[in-house]
Amino acid sequence: MNYKILFKEKPDKDILLEIRRRHSNDIEGIDELYEQLITNRTCDSEIASRIYYVAYTMALENIELILVRIN
Repeated sequence: MNYKILFKEKPDKDILLEIRRRHSNDIEGIDELYEQLITNRTCDSEIASRIYYVAYTMALENIELILVRIN
């Protein structure tokens, strides 16, 4: 199963870079998700905990997003 983050509105790239700087080393493999977000404005992973953690860090900055589970 794949999990995906989509933004309701396009966030400022500088905010995404700052979030990445603060949290990219918190969990192994999470930096690539932040890279996807910055480059593509979306990211996906088969590991739910990574997606939920990235979503959590976005929510701390009041960034609205949509979480999707893809079978």
